Amino acid sequence: MYAVHNQKEYNDFRNRIIHNNIDQPPYNNNAQVLAALARNGRRFQRLTGKGLMKRNIIREAYRLRIRRQHIINLATNKIWNMVLTTSQRNRFNSLAENANHINRTMNDANNNTLDRITQITMPQETNNLFEDNFFNGTSFTDNKDLNLPAGFASCLFE
Repeated sequence: MYAVHNQKEYNDFRNRIIHNNIDQPPYNNNAQVLAALARNGRRFQRLTGKGLMKRNIIREAYRLRIRRQHIINLATNKIWNMVLTTSQRNRFNSLAENANHINRTMNDANNNTLDRITQITMPQETNNLFEDNFFNGTSFTDNKDLNLPAGFASCLFE
């Protein structure tokens, strides 16, 4: 009975969807925009073609006021595997890979920059203590300038 009910809900959803809202890659097929949206600070979400299509299905489900995740997942799998053509799946996959490539390249460049920064071994000459500590780091082994409670510093370096 449960499977029949789910099939009925799925069929109702499939009959009400606007296929152009589902079978077109998002963000006008713009990998730059998609890559920017997939980034979260230094980390990025790895995208898949099927995942991009699922975003379209979720938007369409919300438009139709369908909130059941099981129906959304069922629709995603059936539409991806049985409705979309190979060419349509390839467009989604290509967009996802292009966005992932952009983010990997950006991530590699950021890591390269950080690696080069950590390799700076010459002390940076500055005119004040704040700049000196900022550029050259703070030494916690020389605690003469720290106003710590008695005995506190010794527990840091045991």
